[in-house]
Amino acid sequence: MGAYRHFPVLMITIPMLGAVLLPFLGYLRKRWVATATLLPLAVSAVLGLLLIGRIPADGYLSYELGSWPPPFGIEIRVDYLGLFMMLIVCGISLLALVFSMRYIEREVEGPKLTAFYVLFLLLSAAMLGFTATGDIFNLFVFMEILALSSYALVAVAGNRNAVRAAFKYLLMGAPSSIMVLLAIGFLYSVTGSLNMADLSTRIAESSYSEVLIVAYILFVIGFGVKAALFPMHMWLPDAHSIAPSPVSAMLSGLLVEVSAFAIIRVTFSVFGSGAENLIGGTVDALGIFAAAAVLFGGIMAIIQKDLKMMIAYSTISHIGYIFLGITAFTAEGLAGAMYHVLDHGLAKACLFLCAGSFIYVKGYRRIDDLKGAWRQMPWTCFAFAVASISVIGVPPTAGFISKWYLILGNIEAGNYFYVFVLLSGSILAAVYCFRVIYYMFFQPPKEGAWESRTNEASPSMLAPIWILSFGTLFFGVFSYLLIPSLLKAAAFLL
Repeated sequence: MGAYRHFPVLMITIPMLGAVLLPFLGYLRKRWVATATLLPLAVSAVLGLLLIGRIPADGYLSYELGSWPPPFGIEIRVDYLGLFMMLIVCGISLLALVFSMRYIEREVEGPKLTAFYVLFLLLSAAMLGFTATGDIFNLFVFMEILALSSYALVAVAGNRNAVRAAFKYLLMGAPSSIMVLLAIGFLYSVTGSLNMADLSTRIAESSYSEVLIVAYILFVIGFGVKAALFPMHMWLPDAHSIAPSPVSAMLSGLLVEVSAFAIIRVTFSVFGSGAENLIGGTVDALGIFAAAAVLFGGIMAIIQKDLKMMIAYSTISHIGYIFLGITAFTAEGLAGAMYHVLDHGLAKACLFLCAGSFIYVKGYRRIDDLKGAWRQMPWTCFAFAVASISVIGVPPTAGFISKWYLILGNIEAGNYFYVFVLLSGSILAAVYCFRVIYYMFFQPPKEGAWESRTNEASPSMLAPIWILSFGTLFFGVFSYLLIPSLLKAAAFLL
């Protein structure tokens, strides 16, 4: 591997170091802060791209911090699915950041701008570390950095609604962190190890099945809150709808998916290939909650009048899709879940940034106010429509591919009711997405609401929107570039 083995740890430490140095730059040259924030994320993205083809679908890259071999030392361990997730984090973070450079000045006062960019870098670095660590205690450490930075980003605008949403998020997030820490303590008490690969071996040999089951339940609840899995979703609608739109894109497009990925890690990398026999009852319950999430989130999205609130409830529904892929315990289901992470990240980030553009240009949040919006903002409306079609799962988008494999995985597992739920979720998505599209393109505008001439947001805001929108089509048409490797990587975990 040579120098490439250092890349994963550099992808984490460079943004973290950037977050440490940024306040000093803000003190000296505040105008340079936004541009300087791009640099560490861009470097991490380039390092991730250079790793493509270096990690086989059925292998991994390991880096020992301080040259202490695992299980005694801390290990950065990146397999194919981990690299896949890290590239998604880098890509969406970069695009959300580019959008922020023009947008955020409207929502965050001058003195807080540097704090916003510091928190943005911390959140991105924490998600990369959360994905790449091979040590379960450091999974908790990165989770806490991720959580604290996300609480602060929700509240960064400083108004009463933002602070209330962040406090509600904190009230649910803090107990969930304690549950994860307790779960780690239970595992350590019966295995004496914190390294995930070593834990998997020791759990297979352990006779403490009751303790292990309790630990897994605590992991599911703890990470389930972070992922906003029904019924642990209560923090999400307010946090996602009230936060600045680039932050909403990060929370919906990345944070909840990274938390779901943590459950994939715990289920298959910690509890191992025999996990279904040990934790089957918990997995069955997880499937029921996931099915409820698909239906509940879809129904609630239909009745919303606020655009960002509608997208937030749609996120709850689509987190259910990801978990239905996990609980299938099949290669197709797990590959479908990971591809849905990609599709959902692209589509929801695009939708939230589109919502941010409407707010930035016209100050409109209500869906009713978007009647005839295409007259003034055609490019934003078309991008919103493309991303919405991917949310529904219409070919040739990435959403169709991910849902296809989720359905195949659940058919193979014999979960025919969940197949019905997955199809029903797409019908619900069609209802709430096409309602907005109908208003944008086929309804006359309210008097004086929209100008007949084009007046879009700035190119620096529009470019990320269209890149994300195009991504949902690209990864739908060219899914054959990724699906075989995802299937192989999923089979390797199982």
